[in-house]
Parts: sequence; C-alpha cells; structure tokens
Amino acid sequence: MPSYSRSATALWFVQSALAALIPWEEWDHQLVALEDSSILFHYAGSGPPLLLVHGFPEHSIMWDRIGPILAQNYTVIAVDNRGCGDSSLAISGNYTASAASEDLYGVLKFLNITEAYVVGHDKGVGIVTALAANHRSLVKRLSIIEYALHGYDIYEAAATPSHSWTLRSNWQLAFFSLPDVAEYFIRDREKRMLSWYFYHASYTGNSAITEDRLNKYATAISKPGFLRAGFEYFAAQYQDAEFFTSRLGANPLTIPMLVMGGEASFGDIALLKQGMGIAGTNVIYDVVPKAGHWICDENSIWVANRLGEFFQAGEVIPAVDLGYLKNVVTVPQQLAMGLTLGG
Repeated sequence: MPSYSRSATALWFVQSALAALIPWEEWDHQLVALEDSSILFHYAGSGPPLLLVHGFPEHSIMWDRIGPILAQNYTVIAVDNRGCGDSSLAISGNYTASAASEDLYGVLKFLNITEAYVVGHDKGVGIVTALAANHRSLVKRLSIIEYALHGYDIYEAAATPSHSWTLRSNWQLAFFSLPDVAEYFIRDREKRMLSWYFYHASYTGNSAITEDRLNKYATAISKPGFLRAGFEYFAAQYQDAEFFTSRLGANPLTIPMLVMGGEASFGDIALLKQGMGIAGTNVIYDVVPKAGHWICDENSIWVANRLGEFFQAGEVIPAVDLGYLKNVVTVPQQLAMGLTLGG
C-alpha cells in the first residue's frame, strides 16, 4: 500500500516559497523543427533536466502550476506533443506512442541532453514509456500518471462497450478510437465535449477546470486538423499494444518508476499495478489525494512535492542551462539541415 503521509524530511517544497516561483507566463519557449513535425516547448529553472509530457485533450499549459514548483530545482521542459497545443501536425499522420516519442528524443537531442527525468500524464504515459523503451540510457527516472499501458488488458477492458456504461463511464476510449465518427459528431462542439470530459473524471466536478483554461483547450483542439489528431492517438491503441508487449515483454524497463493515480480516478494500487503489466521491474505506486484524473489542477502542490521527492531520491544527473537559447535564431539552421516545420 502507498504511504499517504510524508515525513518532515520528505517535504521537498515549502509553500512559503510560492512567491519566488517563476510564473508560467514568464517561461521561455522554443520551436524545434524535426523530420515529421515541429515541436514547441516551454522551459524554466535550472538543474537536472525534467521533461513534462501531457495527454489528451490538454497541452503544455496543464503544467502551469506544477512546473514552476519543480523549476526551483530542475530545468523543466514542457512540450506540446505533435498535433497538440502550438506544435504542428505530423506530416506522416502517425500518432502512435513510439512515433510521438521520437519527437521528445529530437527535442532533447536538439538541447544536447543525454540524461533526463521524465513525467507523463494520460496519453503522455504511452509516449514517455516508449521514449524510455527506445532510448534506455536517456531516461533515468520515470513517473507515469493516470493511465494504463496498451496491451495489458486494463485499457482494453475499459474501452470495451458495456450495458452498464453511463455518462460518467469511459466510453470515450471506444468512441475516440474511430476518428471519422468522433470528429463528425464533435466538430464545432469542442467546448461542450471538453466540459463533459473534464467533469466526468474529476474529484471536484466542473470546478476542477477554470473557464479560462477550458477555453484555451477548446481553442487549441479547434484548429484545423488538431481535433482529428487527438483522436488518432486513441486509434493507435492496437499498434501501441503490439509495441509495448513486444518491446517490454521480454525486456522490461529497469529504471526507477513512480506510478500514480488520482484518488477519484485511477486511485487503486492493484489497478495501477495491473495497468503497468510487466513493463517495469523497479516500480513504486502512490495515490494522489483529493484528485481525479486532472491531478495538476486538483492537487498540484502535493503532486509537485511527490515528484520532487521521487526525482531527488536517486543518483543526480548533470544539470543543464538553457539560457543560451534566449533570443537566439535557430529555425533557419534547422531547415537548412533538411528538417521541417511540419503541417
């Protein structure tokens, strides 16, 4: 069972330091042109690199409360995945976890980062797990939050239609996996869909997400092609299942992993263990109190503390300084190398 109380020595973040945080609005950002897409990321802080990866229907702003806390001790990098936020669509139309993970690898390679701590939430879980599986020396510690890997039955069971489904069930896992159908019925109703989406998996109902944040997410997925791209992540579940079971079945991850679920969502330790399957051999589990699926909005300080505690528990990786990127022109050089700004 997880520990629900932390000792004084484990209090990684002191709330009185809130005033010293770098607000999200003041974070720097960078566009990286890659072979299949262009990826925008936000960054702040100093110390070992810590990569934050969102899921659907969010983008990098989901970290605007947790990121500034972590940036006190880490160089925090929050990406917009391909087809999300201010990144481009994938030219190939490929939204498998493995393909999206290569964007993360491309960003870290652009930054000359060879070792990193990584966090993934929701659909970001598959992406960061694929990154760790494909580049084993790169990811030194991994935290995955609020999702089950494809191929280990939990996700598949949740996505199988049942007569017991209600409006609060996870029927979207099946519905969104048919992009043509989902896009047809949701196009021009993005905000209405999101209102339900955030409500149904939350701890606090509609108050979990502010109106301003809801509008930002609705605007982001309403751009041409972006709603469809979001659904393509769901449609890729069969390819993802094959990838994870074949890549990790005989060769699971051995790095330290922290797997967490929200109390009102994925908050059962047995469920979390089953959702990981045999993907990792060095895994600890914990439950985020007073939170549902949207852990960053519902209990950001607890989550930031827990992540900080986990990442500082092991061997320290080299710090990086991204200050050299400020006001530096990089895109023309990337294009000259044959890379692309994507669709």
